[in-house]
Amino acid sequence: MGALVHVVMFVGALIAFVAWAIAGLCALNVTNLAVKGEKLESYFKLGRGQFADLESRLGPQVLPHLTRYKRAFIVFFATIGAMLIVALSSLVVKSA
Repeated sequence: MGALVHVVMFVGALIAFVAWAIAGLCALNVTNLAVKGEKLESYFKLGRGQFADLESRLGPQVLPHLTRYKRAFIVFFATIGAMLIVALSSLVVKSA
């Protein structure tokens, strides 16, 4: 199981990086929809998870970007959690 853990961890890191990049691109898309003086405020609202406020301020065209951002965020943290479980289980399981 020793060599397989490295492969699983690499794939997990790759998935987490892709999810993180998608979330970052979605954050940029959300702030590009904001008017010039509210870009920084929209970053802060996105970081705090105030999605309803962003949708009411920026309109319905921001909804696909917010949905994609939420899903990428969930995938990122789920992957990190799964990698943590694999790493901890590799300490418990004996190698053959």
